[in-house]
Amino acid sequence: MRRRENSAYRFNPAALYMRVPVRQSLKQIWEYPMTVVEAPLGYGKTTAVREYLTECQANLLWHTVASDSASEFWRNFSQLFKHIAPRCAEGLSELESPCDSQLMASAVELVKNVVWPEKSVLVLDDYHLLSSDTIEQFIELVVKNESPGFHIVIISRARFGENTTELALKGYCIVIGKKQFEFTQAEIMEYYKLCGLRITTDEAAQLHAYTEGWISALYLSMLSFAREGRVDLQASLHELIEKVVYRQCTAVAKDFLLTVSVFDRFTLAQAQAMWQGEDAAAILDELVANNALIQYDGSKKTYQMHNIFTTYLRELLGLQDRERQQAVWRLAGEWYARSRDYIHAIDCFFQAADYDRLLMIMEEDKGHSIKKEHKDRMIRYFHDCPSRIRRTHPWACLVYAMYLFVFNEMELFSGQCAEIGGYIALMEEDEQRTKQQLAGELEILRSFTQFNCIAGMTRHHQQAARLLQGPSKFISNRAPWTFGAPSVLYMYYRESGQLEKEVVEMAQAMPHYYRLTGGHGFGAELVMQAERYYVIGDFEKAEITAYEALHAAQSREQTALVLCVVFLQMRLALVRGDLAVMQSTLAQTREELKRQKLYSYNYTVDLCEGFIYACLNQAGKIPAWITQGEAKFSVLYATTYTFFNIVQGKALLLGGHYRKLLERIGPFTAIATGAHNLQGQVYINIYAAAAQYQMEQFTEAHTSMKQALDIAAPDQLIMPFVENGEYIFPILQTLGQRGRHAGFIDKIATFYAAYAGKIAVMQGETRNFGKLASLSEREMEVSSLVAAGLSNQTIAARLLVEEATVKKTLQNIFAKLGINSRSVLARLIIEQKMPDNTRKNY
Repeated sequence: MRRRENSAYRFNPAALYMRVPVRQSLKQIWEYPMTVVEAPLGYGKTTAVREYLTECQANLLWHTVASDSASEFWRNFSQLFKHIAPRCAEGLSELESPCDSQLMASAVELVKNVVWPEKSVLVLDDYHLLSSDTIEQFIELVVKNESPGFHIVIISRARFGENTTELALKGYCIVIGKKQFEFTQAEIMEYYKLCGLRITTDEAAQLHAYTEGWISALYLSMLSFAREGRVDLQASLHELIEKVVYRQCTAVAKDFLLTVSVFDRFTLAQAQAMWQGEDAAAILDELVANNALIQYDGSKKTYQMHNIFTTYLRELLGLQDRERQQAVWRLAGEWYARSRDYIHAIDCFFQAADYDRLLMIMEEDKGHSIKKEHKDRMIRYFHDCPSRIRRTHPWACLVYAMYLFVFNEMELFSGQCAEIGGYIALMEEDEQRTKQQLAGELEILRSFTQFNCIAGMTRHHQQAARLLQGPSKFISNRAPWTFGAPSVLYMYYRESGQLEKEVVEMAQAMPHYYRLTGGHGFGAELVMQAERYYVIGDFEKAEITAYEALHAAQSREQTALVLCVVFLQMRLALVRGDLAVMQSTLAQTREELKRQKLYSYNYTVDLCEGFIYACLNQAGKIPAWITQGEAKFSVLYATTYTFFNIVQGKALLLGGHYRKLLERIGPFTAIATGAHNLQGQVYINIYAAAAQYQMEQFTEAHTSMKQALDIAAPDQLIMPFVENGEYIFPILQTLGQRGRHAGFIDKIATFYAAYAGKIAVMQGETRNFGKLASLSEREMEVSSLVAAGLSNQTIAARLLVEEATVKKTLQNIFAKLGINSRSVLARLIIEQKMPDNTRKNY
């Protein structure tokens, strides 16, 4: 017989008991920017944190991680701030998932600028499900910025990141571990008493030995004890769940639980869609009332089952017959499809082995939801999909093939193109119009198998034009034509001695492509022509043609090509020695991208900025994600890899890391050679020669330089050598004296003499304004607006922040610069933008 505390007391297994050590530990939330609550499944972490923060009347922002998708996490995370800081929420949402230093800094700045209500706490529950270095880095940066009144709590089954110990040592966080959650024998007795059960010391000892103080096991054992009046030490945890929870449900409720178990949390509408019955609400009310393992969150209007119970139910669902399992997953897929949550819909239809619906969803979405984080599973889904089903969905196959190219899976891409061609060939005669349309789209896709061979790509485009009745339905003219690369010549310079011919070929090829795609890449041929003028030293023609290219690209909103022109204009500003124009061009470009919310192009701008500051020998201003070798190829297109290596290689050279640079020359060369990227090969050989010379490997240095000259001299590419002259001039002199490419080397020397003088002047200018360089991008932005005469209120409206945020930013600026007035700040900004010869008289 079960023993209750008194006859009038009702057994209440849902009563909450919080250990004193847990409560004492949680009180420290207010003393640290971050608290990490770390313990295995079922230790009551979530309940303890929620209960404590509710008691404290904290301003709570709670997000439970549901998957390992960084993009999904960011989408949900950004919406948490909607009611407290709508501008912050909007800004974070626009940034998508910040995967580079620039986006990261912008995201951190948005959070930092919020004026937080007292006791604001962001809780990230089940954080262990997310595997994202960038999200982890973002959280660490937010923590280190220590926004007043704002605290973060991470609830996880595993350690948060690699730097938790360091953060704790520096006073940024505290870790609450498993030990704080383990019940003692005395606490077990108190807990059972609170729930209305009286147990003996011996029974408590048995429970402690069996559960080791684990609250989930104690809870389930209590349900068993309440029914049987004794401690059951034989059952496993899942056997206890089956015995004391699942077995007590009606047959209808059991079936309902299996049906909704595929969701981590769900709304009543979801439950009704899955159950397809009118009694879903009644079933849920009954389950919540009688089971502490199922809870309802009134604020979010969602139901959530405890992870232990969800795990049990999913294992049970896995034991059902295949038809039953597939029916459940298919219903979930249809729910997600109606909600336009296409990735989750695709995942569910894969679980249901409903490949027909899976491919239909891909066609409906047109691949817009697919990110690089989804690559592995998309490849698996198509691999497992029977060919007879793939054959009936050629449009989905086209979407998949395009993403294989984007993912740099070239072997799979070629195979998929061949497979699509086979499907088209098998189409019936009465499908002739569709067949012709698909064949034309496939020809466009096949052109990528000839990537950067202009003539080869054009042959496919001409064939596509003969097949298509109009513009492609497949290629979007909003997609980045350069795949994130900052130069057209860099992408398409393929054969030594043929650059001028390739520029002509590009001019002849692009009109065919424009007709196919509605102007995608408009102006590319002009950009390539302008870039050729620059690299051969004809700066006047380069500047004139660049303006033509800019007008063309802007007329069709081809942002990727606009950035190529901007990069060329910055390089031309360096040639003129015009530091102010270069810096203002860079700043205006970033501001314009921010205004248009084109954050994905920040990678391109980072690469441009890195290249420019490498030319100025200022490695410290090259974006850290490049200098630290964090190529993050998962977020760069393959066409950009070699340019990344060009910037990183120069950073290693500037830092004197000659041995490290030489170790990377092999991989750098392999990537450039594999991409038929001649400009990359020129730079890489120059870097190799420079590093070898510094290490007194003179024979090797001469060999590397000869390789660079052999490629560049036939096309008169002088600028790669001019930009690196101070490192390679002695090598060039030696080779010139030996008669090898003597005329070409003389031309390099002439241009380098003028270039080096301008670079030296600009380096001096940047040193004079070192203090301003210490300001963050947002601080420089505010400073420039102050210099323009804007009030704090106007600046706040312009930047979409609160006026208090502007005041706080100005205080930081004054502290960094050692000044105390707006007028002094304005003078410094204006002087920085002035030419050197007028600055003295200001």
